[in-house]
Amino acid sequence: MASSTNSNFNPFVWMRCPPMWDTEVFTYNYVCNYNGKIFDILLSPNTLLGYDAVNSIESQYLQRLEAVSSCDGNDDEVVARMLDESDRVSAEIETPVLKASQSLMQDLAPETEDLTRIKPLRSWMYPEIINLQLVTEHGKLKAVKRDDLPTRDFHPPITDPQVLGISLPYHQVSDVQFLTELYPYVYKILVNGQIMCAKVTRHAVHDSMSDEIRKLYQIQTTNFDSLVRVPQLKGLIVSHTGIVGFLIDYIASLGYHLEDALRCAKATSGALIEKGNGTPLPEITISKAQKEKWSRQIEETLEALHTRNIIWGDAKMANILIDEVTDNAWVVDFGGGNTEGWIDLELHGSVAGDIQALERIKKELADD
Repeated sequence: MASSTNSNFNPFVWMRCPPMWDTEVFTYNYVCNYNGKIFDILLSPNTLLGYDAVNSIESQYLQRLEAVSSCDGNDDEVVARMLDESDRVSAEIETPVLKASQSLMQDLAPETEDLTRIKPLRSWMYPEIINLQLVTEHGKLKAVKRDDLPTRDFHPPITDPQVLGISLPYHQVSDVQFLTELYPYVYKILVNGQIMCAKVTRHAVHDSMSDEIRKLYQIQTTNFDSLVRVPQLKGLIVSHTGIVGFLIDYIASLGYHLEDALRCAKATSGALIEKGNGTPLPEITISKAQKEKWSRQIEETLEALHTRNIIWGDAKMANILIDEVTDNAWVVDFGGGNTEGWIDLELHGSVAGDIQALERIKKELADD
């Protein structure tokens, strides 16, 4: 999410980090990108020497955050309410956190003129990380730089033995050229003169990425015919720590994905005028015949995958790309997520779950 304290200060907060549950001290981090640098802002009950230790503002924030970060029982509705309340409180506290950090962040990351220049993926994935800590001084919240804190690894390596044993080309992250960000942690890149799509690990547990690599490798090493439209796994991305991502075919798609393409098509017909942020939508025209074709192709792909016990997993409109050249529907993202509204929780990760989502996708495509 993006936050700002004034029109000239617009850091992008992309991660909020409560501690692991087995830690003895409750801390909290706000991680944001500002002018090409990553700021990892710590809230800790361990007051630094020389600052207010009694009734500090950061301790009051931590008490509020800790109070909404757990719940009794595992009931889905209770957990959902806890997560909603936790997000609300975290977002509320984010504003004064950034305001207190603004001056120091602007000093440490002044505006530069080359933030948009093409650069290696390595410099995009591993920008300078600056650790800050919030403290209270004379009753006012401020941020101080911490050079003694460990630097967080936002792209931990994959350690899955099956992935490590896969026979695919390895590409050093320094040899991959960044072109543009498609989605969080998914990039359009250039390697050896060829445009591809790169998907890299993130800070959280990345069993889902290992699962996706295994599925993609199984798909392309199995004797499927051309009806199975799934991007081909092209190689693995490695850094100084190990395997930190993979490369697949880049598909120049109609809209960002099928859900986006349908929304744009409705805008073209006058049903919608613009996105919520006021950005005009591109004009896209989609015929009934196209929708019927895509529905059939998606169903064919799933039927073929299911014959080999391969589950799509996070089946939904946003994980379907329409090739703007061939007008074919491609199924993407085998990471095993589950987006609410597409697959019932008890069916997630099963053939039945894929079929349930397929029926909902077909219904979306059948509606005018």
